[in-house]
Parts: sequence; C-alpha cells; structure tokens
Amino acid sequence: MKRLLALCGIAVSVAVAVAAGTQSARPRALLTYSVAYRAGHAGGPGGGLCLARADGTHRLRLTRRNEDRGASWSPAGRSVVFARGPAGGAAVRILVADARGRVIRELAPAGMNADPAWAPDGSRIAYVARTALSSQLVVATPAGRTVTEVPARGRVLSRPAWSPDSRQIAFAEELQTEAGSSRIVVVNADGSARRVLLGQASDPAWAPDGSRIAYVAYASPLAETGDIAVANADGSGARNLTSTRAAESRPAWSPNGRLIAFARGSSPSESAILVVPSAGGAARMLVSSRSFGALDPAWRPPTLLPRARRPACR
Repeated sequence: MKRLLALCGIAVSVAVAVAAGTQSARPRALLTYSVAYRAGHAGGPGGGLCLARADGTHRLRLTRRNEDRGASWSPAGRSVVFARGPAGGAAVRILVADARGRVIRELAPAGMNADPAWAPDGSRIAYVARTALSSQLVVATPAGRTVTEVPARGRVLSRPAWSPDSRQIAFAEELQTEAGSSRIVVVNADGSARRVLLGQASDPAWAPDGSRIAYVAYASPLAETGDIAVANADGSGARNLTSTRAAESRPAWSPNGRLIAFARGSSPSESAILVVPSAGGAARMLVSSRSFGALDPAWRPPTLLPRARRPACR
C-alpha cells in the first residue's frame, strides 16, 4: 500500500515546498537525473535515468539500462530524449522514449554523440556529434531528420541549450589548443549570427523567461572546477551563486525560475544534486546516495505521468 501511494504521488506530480533560506519555492514539476553507480555496486558501472519529486524524495527509475544520461523532456512531458552509451565513447546513441521510459525511436545512431536538448516549442532537438578531431552541433526534427549542422571549426562543442523562444542555441566551446579554456557561444537556430557571450564558462542554461543565463564559471582559464553563476541574457551582470572547490555542472532552472538545480561532486560516482535560489542564497541538497552519484538534473513539465511499476533509485 505504501508503495502504491508513493507511485500515485509521483504520477500526479505533487508540488513540494523546497526551502531556500527564508524563501520557499514550489516548482510543480518532477526532477529527472542520471545516476552513476559506484564500483562494485549491483546496479552496475554505468548509470540510468531516475525521477523524483521536486524535493528529491520518492526516487524511482525511469529507465533500467546502464549508461543512460542527459535527459531532456518535450514541452508537454510526453517524451524524453537522452544519450545511451559509454560517456565519451564512440558508441553513444541519441534515443527518444515515451514518458514511461520505453524507447520509441533512435534519433542518432551509434557514434560520438552527446548532450541532447529538446527545443521549448517541440519542433527540434539539438545534440553534439563528435569525431576524433572535431565536433559539431546538430539540429534535427524529433523524427531524426537533420535540419542544421554547425561545425566546430577545430573546437570542441558541448551542452547545447535552447532559448525559451526556440530561436537561439547557446553552447560551450572548448578550445583544443588551450587546455581548460572554455567559453559560451550563442547562435541562431539555423547556425547564423554566431557570437561569444561569456568567457571562462560552460554548461549554459536559459531562464524560463529568457532574461538570464545560468552557467558554470571558472576563476581562470586553467581552473579544473567551477561554480554556478548567472548573468543577463546579453552576458552582463555576471555573478556567482556558489563558491566551493568541488566540481559543479549542469545548472537547470525550475519551471518558475526561482531555483537552479545542479550537480556537485568530485567524480560521476561521487556527485549529488543540489538546488540554489536563482536570486542568491544557500544551496540545499536534494539527491545523494551511498550507492551512486547523481548527475545531469532536468525538470519534467507538470503533467500527468503514466502509471507504471518502477524500481526505486537508491
């Protein structure tokens, strides 16, 4: 009975208050994240996709396959796109699944693929396709037809993020000739009007209203770890929200724009999901485990989730 109640709670996406200093925010959405099991754990060496309530409780599996990560939901929350395969490997597929986690199509066949991102208007999906020497940003329809390719021009691209109006894409660009040198670049969805937005930065994420961008800020070009920061959409007014020596990554705005979820840890299997108020304040832990590291947070829209028996993520 308790198990049934927990599943029903997930199904209706109950809003849970998340305390952040003196402010309380209630993002009516589920938190999605990927896991990387620690060595020797029965879950295996890879990862998978999990769902949780907005406060990190009632954690359940969305997919049961190892090496699933980087989820991005369609606007209505009926489908999810993600990467499946060894991180950084040459056999990573980009897959589209339904809200139960059942794969319904392959968007990109096995290759050095990464970081899928669904456009807010639902019409396109961006992802990174790499070779041994370069990478490019690919924009495709949800059915898999390529619409635009933005070549890397000798640079490594990662973490594409759509603007709320689906007209622009921000991504991180790491210079291959300068170790640790990363910057955020913005292009139109057709690849035109390329411009550098922020230096010494990676992992961009647009605020729901388009007014700001969250990202990872590095203190110097050679810094190995960075902090979560926000800036205006034009790159001005940058300021850090966190200040630690731990590696932080993948900021993700809650639907109401009040919270930013992110991963913090020393390695994929030694990481946790936290949230920090986007206006500033103390960070709060949402998901941590002795069995796995939690990565790649994303928010699922507040729509009904099909009922299904799901194993716990623990």
